[in-house]
Amino acid sequence: MKLLVVAATCPEIKPLLLSLGQNEVKEFCMKAISYHQLSIDILITGVGLMHTAYFMGKVLANNTYNLALQFGIAGSFRKEIALGAAVNVVEEAVADLGAEDKENFLDATELHLLPPDQFPYHAGRLRNETPDSAYGISALKKVKGISVNKVHGYQCNIDKIIRKYDPDIESMEGAAFFYACMMERLPCLQIRAISNYIEDRNKDRWNIPLAIDNLNKIALKIIHHLTKR
Repeated sequence: MKLLVVAATCPEIKPLLLSLGQNEVKEFCMKAISYHQLSIDILITGVGLMHTAYFMGKVLANNTYNLALQFGIAGSFRKEIALGAAVNVVEEAVADLGAEDKENFLDATELHLLPPDQFPYHAGRLRNETPDSAYGISALKKVKGISVNKVHGYQCNIDKIIRKYDPDIESMEGAAFFYACMMERLPCLQIRAISNYIEDRNKDRWNIPLAIDNLNKIALKIIHHLTKR
């Protein structure tokens, strides 16, 4: 089985790399390893939609995989999702591609720049239908995500984005990963752990170490599950 593991930064998956016998993978770089019967390419894209889109496109143009996995941390719009909790992102939207209209924001579908149901979109969203039960993570909470180039940290704008998209979490790479995989009809999973709540920016309230620890426990669980297939 050939597997693509994707992360924005090396620290987010450092515990997984150590478990796979690797110390580090450089940013903007891919490293091929073998683990039991798995052939794993590890891709560190760098932060953001642009970097993720470029490196996903480059890698998928030259390789064929059975499954792609994206691991990362994220902010949550919902306080009922505990800090550190790992979640399975099953829907994505790009939430800052469009135009300002005075105090309102019009996204690409509202501007008629993107047909809302043109493959792989459904009503302007990217919906992942890869069955999680096949990978031992069916107990993870399924969430809707938005992807942005500028994360939210001001309550007025947070309220607007909640009214418009009703998202559970926010990241800077998820939609680019989904789009690339779906265009190539590659089964994929995006697993994230909550490092902070999306509120007026206050890093003292974040818990990145807990999120990374829990994220990598799930990542290793998936890898071990795949070795038994």
